[in-house]
Amino acid sequence: MPDDSLRSRAWNDNPQARYWWHDLPGNDYIPPIYSDLAETEWITLCEWYDETDRNGPIGECAVPLISLLHGLVMGNRASRIVQLGTCAGYSALLLGWMLRRMNAAHGLFSLDLNPAMCEMSRRWITRAGLENFVEIAEGNSLDAQSPIAAKKYLGGDPELIIVDSSHEYQATLEELDLWYAALAPGALLVLHDVSRFAAEFDVTQQGGVGRAFAEWRKAHPGMESFCLNGDARTMELPRPFYKDACGVGLIHKPL
Repeated sequence: MPDDSLRSRAWNDNPQARYWWHDLPGNDYIPPIYSDLAETEWITLCEWYDETDRNGPIGECAVPLISLLHGLVMGNRASRIVQLGTCAGYSALLLGWMLRRMNAAHGLFSLDLNPAMCEMSRRWITRAGLENFVEIAEGNSLDAQSPIAAKKYLGGDPELIIVDSSHEYQATLEELDLWYAALAPGALLVLHDVSRFAAEFDVTQQGGVGRAFAEWRKAHPGMESFCLNGDARTMELPRPFYKDACGVGLIHKPL
């Protein structure tokens, strides 16, 4: 386990690919997503990393995206959040701790189709004491009943939706239609993996999230939206200002 006095700085020399952000030039500091954690929370996160380093799965978002979400959630008290794609529970843990700081019960509805990932994430949510703040739901993000279930748990329309699920072109296109309609007016939808590099994550080889996002934007020209690192083709240096080569897209629903 990393020394608590160093926190994430102890990962700066870790050769595993998942720690790439910590190895970038000048990143010898602790980002707020980690420095804000209570000691018990930090220990739990380190234990989560220890387990997933040994046994996987490894597929969590990296520091740039979770830091962006940290600002959106904590800076605006986003207390009704939907996450499509839970994986092993990294972002569910960090978002849950943010919600606990805000005393925003029933604040995150995290949906995943994989029973094993749901079981693992629930175990860590319980271990972190976040059962009152996070719901790990097993289900299909394309099911018309899923937004209804999310609204019921959250107590209202989502203020923030994070799309990080199948990464398939057609599925993402359908998710955008279904979940944009579920957004509260004035709310925000965030898509991970919109870059050309991340298109390879689409097992159907049809262009992935980036193609779906581009076509959805073209079909809805009046919507406020933008993309960071959409043209990124590699994880190698040099990197643009937004350091995640997987890119991120944002859609704002007007009032």
